[in-house]
Amino acid sequence: MKEKTFEEALMNLREAADSIRDNNTTIEESLKQFEKGMNEYKYCNEILNEASQKIEIYEKEVDENER
Repeated sequence: MKEKTFEEALMNLREAADSIRDNNTTIEESLKQFEKGMNEYKYCNEILNEASQKIEIYEKEVDENER
């Protein structure tokens, strides 16, 4: 099974949020969607944190090479 992309996770997060906002969604379904959304948020956040760390490493390497 392939790992989902950041964009796929973000789309799932948006869909969960839209479902929660829908007046026809039951409280039970809203809670399920909230949990799904939180999992997608955590996944997206991990990817962004990893990218941020890589950028910091690259910036330090560039700074050191410029000296």
